[in-house]
Amino acid sequence: MLKAIEKTIVASTVLCAFLSAGAFDVQAEKDRLAMQNYFLTKFSDPLGKSASYFPYVDPEEIKKDYIYPVKLEDFAHGTAAWYRPTKEQLAEINEFPPYEIALDEGKELFYKKFANGKSYSDCFPNPAVRDIYPLFDTTKKEVVTLEVAINECRVKNGENPLKYEQDDIAKIMGYMAFESRGKPLAIKIPTKEAMQAYDDGKKEFYKQRGYFALNCAECHISGSGQRIRAEALSPTLGAVTHFPVYRLKWGAIGTLQRRLQGCIEDTGSLAPKMQSKELRNLEYFLTYMSNGLKIDGPDTRK
Repeated sequence: MLKAIEKTIVASTVLCAFLSAGAFDVQAEKDRLAMQNYFLTKFSDPLGKSASYFPYVDPEEIKKDYIYPVKLEDFAHGTAAWYRPTKEQLAEINEFPPYEIALDEGKELFYKKFANGKSYSDCFPNPAVRDIYPLFDTTKKEVVTLEVAINECRVKNGENPLKYEQDDIAKIMGYMAFESRGKPLAIKIPTKEAMQAYDDGKKEFYKQRGYFALNCAECHISGSGQRIRAEALSPTLGAVTHFPVYRLKWGAIGTLQRRLQGCIEDTGSLAPKMQSKELRNLEYFLTYMSNGLKIDGPDTRK
């Protein structure tokens, strides 16, 4: 089944090269719709389709713990969309969300004055812009994530950039994500160069890594809905909508790229640096795949 979706999603670069101006997202849209169709089909009837999609899951577990059919919009909730134990656990945790303090601190940081008297609000008059990031900067001809845009704002106003590994940048993003809640992701592919960045991100997604020779798709497409030990594997569709997240393992709020680094390291591979071209393009691809789903961040995860 993974091979089937790879054949549908992994586009021919020759075909993409002949796309006309203003239609650079044609192949990306085919990819996105194929991804949606795959997951809607897979989670429409896990019990009836168990032989094809869930061969290693006990049918009794499906009856007891799986929620289905899953609606398209519900994929924005990640594993909680289809796995009852996760849904119940998150509902209990989020009665007193562990990210609330970080959210308040993020708001304070967002409006805190720089030395020149300005603040992030001068760069982002409306903080609810999570829906358009990461975006492709047609002048720089590269993907700009929200983290990069935040640091560009700082430098523009005479401040030193924040380290991408620090909590502060995730807190600011958490506030901006909160202000963006309910807005559908709307990532654009405006130029040929943007299309190439998307394709490069897609290659990163399907790239085999580490001594396990795994790629992202094996866990989060074909493996989604199954478990590795006690961990339920989340679908690619909706994987980005809830970031940044307060992860219980971290004891702090963190960015999508921090999580991507962890996933890559779990394969036994050395992860690219935060905000490297590889991770920015991978984030661009992943976010485009969830276009149309509503932002649900920040949220809590294990």
